[in-house]
Amino acid sequence: MKTKHKRLSILLAAIACCPLLCPAQAATQADRSASAILEKADRIFIPRNATFRWELKVEREGEPLQDNRFLGYKKGDLKYLFYDYYPDSSYGQCHLRIDSTIWMYLPLADDTVKTSYKAAFLNSSLSYADVMYNELERYYDSTVLSEDTKASGLDGEYDCYELELKAKKGADGYARIVAYIDKTRFLTVRREYFSLSGERLKEISFGGFEFSGSTVSAFKLIVDNDLDQGQKTSAFFWNVEASDSMSEKYFSLNFIRTWQPKAEGDKR
Repeated sequence: MKTKHKRLSILLAAIACCPLLCPAQAATQADRSASAILEKADRIFIPRNATFRWELKVEREGEPLQDNRFLGYKKGDLKYLFYDYYPDSSYGQCHLRIDSTIWMYLPLADDTVKTSYKAAFLNSSLSYADVMYNELERYYDSTVLSEDTKASGLDGEYDCYELELKAKKGADGYARIVAYIDKTRFLTVRREYFSLSGERLKEISFGGFEFSGSTVSAFKLIVDNDLDQGQKTSAFFWNVEASDSMSEKYFSLNFIRTWQPKAEGDKR
């Protein structure tokens, strides 16, 4: 009997010594996990320092196809440059982000215009936030809604993490995003965007992933705009390459006014 009591005492003492997580601590660990998932997904698309090309297509029944192509440059989280090289009528038009300021350079007028991250990018269903604010972990607090959910992208169905993203206090961004991230490679499969009132604004589906080793070198996306069902916006990114030696020169208004790169034919 004494032996049983002794064993029970030892067991109770061991339990008492185990560090139990209070709800706040458990929530913090879950948030860190969501943040880690989101950060991995961010880096899969466009590396921290990178060059790439991308094409934007906007289709509307009864109107000519809008097709623009860009040379893309990215340095860190806060510097982007898109140089429009196609069509000829748009050649030299630039979109430049430095920190929280975005400029559009119009070569024919030799003029720069400030714009907002909320503004539509070239009358498409993509905003500047969608194409120049790719580091979602920087701007959103994230929570894991589900660790095992099925979600469909452009290439079919995936086993995904389902994350809820809410804009951080004082940060630029959407009120709420629900993101579905492939559990195997941390590829973003789909995102749904919502207003402050809870109205769904649009859905972006991703796919067509190509790889260079373990790094994504190309992908595409299609936007389903709930507020404008008559428009179809799609984009394709290719030649995505990490560039640790990215020069500061690209991210200057003076530079883009005089720069005339030679864009070779598209190989894709």
